[in-house]
Amino acid sequence: MLRSALAAVAFAVLAVSAQAAPFDVYRGACLDTGVDLAKVRALATSQKWGALTEAERDQLAPGSRAFEGWAVAKDGARYLVSISGSTASSVAGDSAGANVASCSLLAPKADDKAVAKSYSAYLKRQPSEDRADGMITYTWSVQDASNVKYHYLVAGGTMPGLSLSVSAIRK
Repeated sequence: MLRSALAAVAFAVLAVSAQAAPFDVYRGACLDTGVDLAKVRALATSQKWGALTEAERDQLAPGSRAFEGWAVAKDGARYLVSISGSTASSVAGDSAGANVASCSLLAPKADDKAVAKSYSAYLKRQPSEDRADGMITYTWSVQDASNVKYHYLVAGGTMPGLSLSVSAIRK
């Protein structure tokens, strides 16, 4: 009886760990670096993240090479991290000319509700939710005096896994 109770506890811990892993990898790569592309690059080098395969590059952005990316192996899964930077165009209104930095992670399929809960706890706010064509998009917006950050979690439908991303517009 004690063994079965210990086995149940171990299984529960592993299940929670597996659900938390996508957000943990994303948080370390994108959020803890402050969406600073130089810091993400330095982290990729220090952690010896692997190169993306051509198939993975196409999975992240079919036909595009306008990003940098790496593969992070953790807990038997392969997480795809990508970054890009640009300047906001005149369409951005008051933010025209601002620096735009984006960091994303494509994770293997996981429980999007558990990942959204971790993301909400990190940001200390609830997301808006949009459902269309079998997909769900969770969105958080965080603004301060010098920048605005848009956070997204997309799952379901034709997505090959979970997509977590943050874009920072810095004036």
